[in-house]
Amino acid sequence: MRRASQRDASWRAMHALCYTPLPMKFLKRLAPFAVIAVATLLLLYLPDRGPERYEDLSDFFRTERTRQAYCGYVVGVVKDGAVFYVDAFGVDGKGGELATDTPLCIGSLSKSMTGFVALALVRDGLLDLDAPVRAYIPWFSFAPGGAGGEGAAVRVRDLLAHSSGVSDRDFDDAHHAAPDLESAVRSLGLAVPRAEPGRRFAYINTGYQTLGLVLEKAAGKPYADIVAERLLVPLGMRRSSAEPAKVAGALPTGAGTFLGAPLPRRQAMPVFGAPSGYIVSTAEDMAKYLAFLAAPAGKKKPPLSPKAVPALFEPLGAASTYAYGWWSQGEGPERRVTHGGSLEAFSASAALWPEKRTGIVIIATQNSLLQSIIAMPALVEGAQRILFEGSAPRPFPLGRLYILLAVAAAVHLLALALQTGGALAWAREVRGRAEAQGSSMPLRFARIRVCVGIALRIAIAVATPFALSALFDRRIGWPLAFQLEPGLAGWLVAALGFGILRNLTRLAWLSRR
Repeated sequence: MRRASQRDASWRAMHALCYTPLPMKFLKRLAPFAVIAVATLLLLYLPDRGPERYEDLSDFFRTERTRQAYCGYVVGVVKDGAVFYVDAFGVDGKGGELATDTPLCIGSLSKSMTGFVALALVRDGLLDLDAPVRAYIPWFSFAPGGAGGEGAAVRVRDLLAHSSGVSDRDFDDAHHAAPDLESAVRSLGLAVPRAEPGRRFAYINTGYQTLGLVLEKAAGKPYADIVAERLLVPLGMRRSSAEPAKVAGALPTGAGTFLGAPLPRRQAMPVFGAPSGYIVSTAEDMAKYLAFLAAPAGKKKPPLSPKAVPALFEPLGAASTYAYGWWSQGEGPERRVTHGGSLEAFSASAALWPEKRTGIVIIATQNSLLQSIIAMPALVEGAQRILFEGSAPRPFPLGRLYILLAVAAAVHLLALALQTGGALAWAREVRGRAEAQGSSMPLRFARIRVCVGIALRIAIAVATPFALSALFDRRIGWPLAFQLEPGLAGWLVAALGFGILRNLTRLAWLSRR
């Protein structure tokens, strides 16, 4: 009789555990996906502010600033070899209005100016591209043990082409503690080459900083003076400067992007950074720069011979299509040269069609990985189509994607938080199932599952920087991930943290006697 009653009690417990909670469990698991699905549908079908097609540059940039989640940017357009359109839209990271003469960091567009000056010195016989770097910097070296030796065979050409053999995955390419340009270059002594010079492309900022020091030795003047004399002054770029430390106070506050929302951020201006990414310019000055590159023969006293300018767009080696600070694509009339870059609080992009004598430059007071990958190229392409075809279709609205990501992040983290709060109920359910079955297997399986979940999340946290580094072929740790895309990085870290906390709480309740 007792055995029968025990069997009945066990059966009732199994029935309660196995059947009653299932609909509620199903609804709880379905609810987050339902919320995200509804948000997706709303974002897809809500009326869009932008027209189906744009025919005017001003309307295009004004409307797309909001659709692409930018707080502000400035624009310069060159057509038929002359400045055609210059404008400013929006605000900086603290709400200050932008103007066409507002000084902004142009990021890696600085490399094109370093390349410009390098070619100018070559034409004057002061610099030899095929000379070893040690001809100008005798102490230049890499760490021993690498594929390309210790740097003796690296030529000036290899620095220009990003083919010196080292990668920013091999050492700290930022080296923020360096007090000057020479110290920044000496940091390459810690880099182990992965390839022989000229054999492999590897984008590296310190390579262009080394090039800046080479230019100083070749010309016998500081880098900032060379750029001013050889480029800025002849083109009338009066608001531009290659002295980051001196102009830092004049810069507006930039911004990062947290799931579409701008986060005010001050831009660090290292004294050694101008050759690779910290030259300051304006929309007006950059338009003058592109106008000269598009039509050098129109300048009375050109800083570089009109016959020499096309060489700026010729790739410097077989390892890539990289030229004098430009990515070069296509041939003849269809040639297109581009460059872009992001800093902590600014981003920029430029495109030039030399044979069509047309160029576009955009400098934003905001930095985001998704904006650099999706929005900035879309803005350049849209302006290109308006110039060449008369109109451009409405591009993908990155701002709406950010809203969707924000909703998904909030729902996901809330679900994880609720699961953490419900750890006691989950542990009781497992214990009840074990008692109903008269076996410890459910408890053992649950403990294994929880431990595996903890280990998996720790592994993801450790592996993410390696995965990002492999994806973008550069060293990306968690600090840089938070700099490039703080919203997505924060979501991932919070999700991993909540997941580990939930599983630790479950493990604690499962282990109670």
